[in-house]
Amino acid sequence: MMKGYRPLLAAVFTAASAISLAQGNTSFNWKFEEGNKLMEEKLFNQAAEIWKELLATDTDNANLNYKLGLCYYSSYNQKAKALPYLERASELRKSGSYGGFNQSGYDPFEPRERNAPVEVDYYLGRTYHLNEQFDKADLFYQKFLDGVDARHAMRPLAARGKEQTASARELRKNPVGYQVSNVGPVINNDHPDFSPVLSVDGNALFYTSRRIRPDSSNKTILDPIAGLPFENIYVSYKDREGNWQAPELLNINPSGAGHLASVNVAADGQTLYIYRDDGGDGNIYESKLVGEVWSDPVLMGSDINTRSWETHGALTADGNTFYFISNRPGGKGGRDIYRVVRLPNGAWSKAQNLGSVVNTAYDEDGVFIHPNGRTMYFGSVGHNSMGGFDIFKTELQDDGTWTPPVNLGYPLNTVDDDVFFITTADGRRGYFSSDQMGGHGEKDIYFVDFPSDAESEGLAVLKGFIIPAPGEGLPPSTILYVTDKSTGEVKTYKPRQRDGVYVAILPPCREYNLDYRVNDKTVHTEDIFVECESAYQEINKEIYLSPVSLGGPASIVDLPKGSPPGKKEPGVPVKPKDTVQGGIADSVEMITDPKTGKLRPKTDAEKEKEKTGKHVAPDASYADEYAKFYAYNVKDIDQSEARWKEFIDVVAKLITEKGEARIVIEGSASKVPTKTFGTNENLSKQRMEDARKRLVEAIRQRGLDADKLRLEAVNHLVQGPKYIGDYQNSDKYGKFQYVKLKAR
Repeated sequence: MMKGYRPLLAAVFTAASAISLAQGNTSFNWKFEEGNKLMEEKLFNQAAEIWKELLATDTDNANLNYKLGLCYYSSYNQKAKALPYLERASELRKSGSYGGFNQSGYDPFEPRERNAPVEVDYYLGRTYHLNEQFDKADLFYQKFLDGVDARHAMRPLAARGKEQTASARELRKNPVGYQVSNVGPVINNDHPDFSPVLSVDGNALFYTSRRIRPDSSNKTILDPIAGLPFENIYVSYKDREGNWQAPELLNINPSGAGHLASVNVAADGQTLYIYRDDGGDGNIYESKLVGEVWSDPVLMGSDINTRSWETHGALTADGNTFYFISNRPGGKGGRDIYRVVRLPNGAWSKAQNLGSVVNTAYDEDGVFIHPNGRTMYFGSVGHNSMGGFDIFKTELQDDGTWTPPVNLGYPLNTVDDDVFFITTADGRRGYFSSDQMGGHGEKDIYFVDFPSDAESEGLAVLKGFIIPAPGEGLPPSTILYVTDKSTGEVKTYKPRQRDGVYVAILPPCREYNLDYRVNDKTVHTEDIFVECESAYQEINKEIYLSPVSLGGPASIVDLPKGSPPGKKEPGVPVKPKDTVQGGIADSVEMITDPKTGKLRPKTDAEKEKEKTGKHVAPDASYADEYAKFYAYNVKDIDQSEARWKEFIDVVAKLITEKGEARIVIEGSASKVPTKTFGTNENLSKQRMEDARKRLVEAIRQRGLDADKLRLEAVNHLVQGPKYIGDYQNSDKYGKFQYVKLKAR
């Protein structure tokens, strides 16, 4: 079965059927039978062409109007055409009259049938609902309810439709003040694109698409249910300006048939969680990034996958809890959210249903857990949905319970399906997929920007580039060790091979040692203290494997190819409506399982345990450290300052005695807005650049070669408490407005 939250429908004629229509029997009866067969195969667009042709010869035929309207309603790209035909079918329908040839009821397979079934009123109500004509929707939902008995299978759908129109009215009365934007045509095309997965650094977007591959290898391999190509996973990376580049097909997609869809990516970007269709039994797999390719997907173990349908999942940033979707027996109804936790032996626990506060009698899907480990987003047809799936938010409390889910509101949520929602690490932008009218191809990927007060709290993200020597690639052995100096706990992080980007989630109010190594040799190390602020903190560090000259033509604000981590693309604003396959398994480290005696991949927990025992944090001390704290919007250094001269003395001595001085420059800005410098990120970088210039000037004034100043790393931060209009409060913001230079 497909991963999507509702079957995706046909788009094109098949060659065989087109030839049959051209050469075969063209009588009314033959075409009527052919149209029904195509509908049974869910080839609705093709069936619609037949009903349209037949209806042209008999415009007052309620049944033909109904069938054409139903095909348009059920199609993936022609929903807007359904309304007039369903309206006409309902208008022409005669209750209890079935053409005189039978008295037992509506017969969809009888060419002489001219009446429409009672279900036309439900579909008409739903179509009005999709067009945001809520009064008319309620009228026909109720007309359908009045016309069927209590056992009719679609009765609960109509009743739920009325509940959703009520929710839609309320949510539309109070639209939320944010702008929804389409990610744009580079990511979205004329086929369904959905289930976005964003790396924590914000520079890699994985997503699922049913498009034709660049080499057209899947053009004739169609999903028989949907009449579209099977779901494949693509990834796009941002360029230096933050624009998405042409998407690339992941190497693990099946070369023949079968669905593979994006689910989630680990916080370090090294493990991708995916959905795979296993002959109708959908399961969740994981794939490891080895160099620049992904390993063959491995089925997630324990109680995550069953004979039921598991469609989606999300891993917490610490790797200890996995939330996932399943329709297994014993749930609250339809698809529910479950979770498993990591046991001391590295295996997953038994699955636990999240309970009736989160799960409903209807479907839930698209679960996402924010890097803070507490905020969960998910799609649901239940709760106070406007129609179809809406996106909801809930928070994990200290006692392990969840807060009542809150609808994220209009215009993010619409009357159609809105699901697969994720956010950036700072919580200020969310990505999701939606069936909104006016997209590029049924489902598209959109984003929404939230106000500053929605920013995440209690979270610090360390991210940046590890920059190799000019003309060289990043050594595969490059690794970052992060040691919590209070507990001795060590975690390891690998940079992305293609661009050197790395990311780590750091709990605040702790001191860490950062040890950057190549071939197990330290190339840069430093100690950092993550401030005890509740506000979101972002620590950006660019590390040079081969230190560069501070006195050369390059500026320290020049970054390597690739977008600065977290840079956000502009998108296309949406106006709200008025009313190659190949395995590399041999690259994965294998061990013999002590229980089974068989070879298996080494778990992350086993690797982590080994590394923790071996690693010793290196000496991260400096010969001297200079710090300059600034008033609001100030960024320069006074060359005559006594403390500055002392620092220059130390740097000059290092050059004279050792032949070079290795320098780290760190600029920081508070969260007080700055019009002068545009953004706080820019102010932070300008403070770094000014410090570089002053250091070069001072060394040259001493008659020394500024090329002996070797830049080892640059750090730029925007940190401190949230701004609440009190920019003159120097005690509150001043300690986060600085530049620091370190020398060794």
